[in-house]
Amino acid sequence: MSTHRFALALLAVLVAAGRAHAQPHVQPSPAGALDTAAVIASARADIDAANAAWIPGLRQRDAARIVAAYADSGLFIAADGSVTRGRDAVARMYAATFPRLREIVDGGVVQDGLTVASADRLYEWGHAWLAMAAATPGAPPTRGGGAYLTVWQRGADGHWRIARNLAW
Repeated sequence: MSTHRFALALLAVLVAAGRAHAQPHVQPSPAGALDTAAVIASARADIDAANAAWIPGLRQRDAARIVAAYADSGLFIAADGSVTRGRDAVARMYAATFPRLREIVDGGVVQDGLTVASADRLYEWGHAWLAMAAATPGAPPTRGGGAYLTVWQRGADGHWRIARNLAW
């Protein structure tokens, strides 16, 4: 199965799971409609902080900073379909990559969209990229990146955490 088809199939499963397990914390409007603007506003600071921490975390080789936004049981699903389960395991995964990373000279996370699945679940998608120092003197920096889909879940404490993060 191609990576694209795998990602679409996985997205369908995540959407279905999100609908099955959502527990509302935001009250519906009198007409019964969910106030999606209020849900997004309640998550914005947590999402922006997590996205802003990724590049500095990589630059400083700080796995704890990178995974701080993950739920204890959060999953990271890589482009090859491999799954890393739990915040601590995701931190170990990042830490294992640090010795292979050259200096990060630039990078960014671009959120292309954010939608409300329920009062306690959001889907964020976008793309991220890194530019690393050249492997050999005189060569240009190496640039790479890809798309992501992140499932955010509101915790009992009101903070939003990463339940699933797919990168491809």
